[in-house]
Amino acid sequence: MERQAPPIWSDAYPVRSYDVDARGLLGMASICNFMQDAAGCHAHALDLSVEQLHPIHLTWVLVRMRVEMDRHLRWQDRLHIETWPSYQDKLFSHRDFILRDDAGKIVGRSVTVWVLMDLQSWRPQRLSALPHPLPITERPRAMATLPDKIDPLKAFTNEQLFRVGDGDLDRNGHVNNVRYIEWALETVPLPILNTCRLDTLEINFTGEALHGESIRAVSQPWDAPQPSFQHGISRQPAGTELARARTQWRRMD
Repeated sequence: MERQAPPIWSDAYPVRSYDVDARGLLGMASICNFMQDAAGCHAHALDLSVEQLHPIHLTWVLVRMRVEMDRHLRWQDRLHIETWPSYQDKLFSHRDFILRDDAGKIVGRSVTVWVLMDLQSWRPQRLSALPHPLPITERPRAMATLPDKIDPLKAFTNEQLFRVGDGDLDRNGHVNNVRYIEWALETVPLPILNTCRLDTLEINFTGEALHGESIRAVSQPWDAPQPSFQHGISRQPAGTELARARTQWRRMD
């Protein structure tokens, strides 16, 4: 009898010592890596994972994401993730996430937006090109505010430079989406990192970087009740845009 994939994928991720930041909190990059793993496991169970699509010259590419955290876990906690395909139109496929602690209390939520890409032309494809339909689960969305288009950054006060190495690449040969998040957060001033926790991250992925390329990450504070930054990431020296992001922080007690 053929095994049927669950409509909602659930998994638990122990918080290891290398998953926490210098403040002892589960880092946003680790949270996003956990979510990416859960999404990949569910896609594989649905026979629609990157590995299963590559033989027919297709792949998934993340284009937008929003993460909202109510509370950050610590070392030796466990992050429980529920994820499901939540919406689709001709080109965009949404996947939602609910994040919980061991007691079942919600600590965060996320919505991601994906496109199906042709590996040879590297152009978006209609979701009808999938070998079979992606099942959509009818349940309330994980969050009310969905990922949207972020305006480009016009000026900046903080800057960091990076070079793409082999460890930055994903299975498509491009920089892993979580690495862009890490680069963006490196532009946040240390006094903010030491006194605040990251409540909300929203990011648009607008381009792809390859091995050996030079990357510039910049940020600029913007007016909000809590410390907030707008971020931009580009390829150098051409200045080709790769990602835009916004982060909102809350002061720790």
